[in-house]
Amino acid sequence: MTTQASADLCWRLVKNNNAFILKQRQGRGTDRIVLSKEPLNMMAKSSFKYSGIVHKKAFNLNLSEKAVVVNSQKGQYTIPATKAVGVASRIGSKGRKDLRATAHRRAVRIIRLTKRTSRKSWAKVTKIEM
Repeated sequence: MTTQASADLCWRLVKNNNAFILKQRQGRGTDRIVLSKEPLNMMAKSSFKYSGIVHKKAFNLNLSEKAVVVNSQKGQYTIPATKAVGVASRIGSKGRKDLRATAHRRAVRIIRLTKRTSRKSWAKVTKIEM
């Protein structure tokens, strides 16, 4: 029989030392923000709430060619971008209820990205002959 340590204990062990941490200076001062490159981290923040390596039911939403890829610890699957909001809500209600609103906002942002068309360049300048 295998036993797993609690998520809180795992976070205390890995919060300062893991391969996914990025520490960046914010502005000119000495303030630092700590980001994370974990594959299942929804917000890219290095915090207990969003950590994908300590929680059992972690998931993430990413954009691929006009579709949304849902990554979880069980695997990954692709859904059409138009259904991303509903799927994000269902995943949040089945898995981690504290991330339901975050998943919904991320799905809305992903849908907005798929609908965006490329803009014409703002830098076009007409030459004035003198």
